[in-house]
Amino acid sequence: MKFIKRKLSFLYPLFLLLFYFYIRPQFPPLAQYLSNVLASANSYYLALLMLEGFYAAFAGFLVYRFSKKVSFKLGKKPLQSLIEAVFAACLIYWLDYFVSGFVQGRGAVWSLFPREITPTGLVILLVMMVVVRPVTEELIFRGALVNAYFKGWSLYAEIWLPALIYSGLHFVHSPFSLGASIIYLIPSLIFGLLYYRSTSLFYPMLGHILLNLYYTLPFLLTIFKK
Repeated sequence: MKFIKRKLSFLYPLFLLLFYFYIRPQFPPLAQYLSNVLASANSYYLALLMLEGFYAAFAGFLVYRFSKKVSFKLGKKPLQSLIEAVFAACLIYWLDYFVSGFVQGRGAVWSLFPREITPTGLVILLVMMVVVRPVTEELIFRGALVNAYFKGWSLYAEIWLPALIYSGLHFVHSPFSLGASIIYLIPSLIFGLLYYRSTSLFYPMLGHILLNLYYTLPFLLTIFKK
């Protein structure tokens, strides 16, 4: 049993990673198919949230099962880590502006919101984009990869190696560009640093959630003005 557990603890991050980049992109067409079957106004958004939520819960279960439980605690300096998470989200947001003029980070988030959407659909997409996806990504790239492969490596490898993987794999489905690689790399480095300093997944998750919230606020203000 211990042999099997060791093998699973080594292999499950690869499974989550492959699922994230090859299966998860199929969620929108699958949600559209389910929506056609259900034929209700917000069934597409509900189906998409259900798929994303199931994957997040599954990733959370595996990380909790195979990683150190300290990753799910608040850490020794919760207030300091909380302030650092808020600052990190603000820093990444403005770095996106200086690097790409919000073309990469904010543009990627906005592109997932259709021009015409019901209020209920908007709320569902917000929950998915602002909460579910950031939590999933931190579980994979900080929780699974770091704890399974890079914990305790020299030269702070547990910070920059997952960031390189996260940045590089984004170009599996899109052409490479320097601006995009920087925008993917820098946030992952900063969230990795948050995890390294706090030893808790809570703070990179919080920073990531706040960042996506900052990205969506201008879009929401535009909707409300209309």
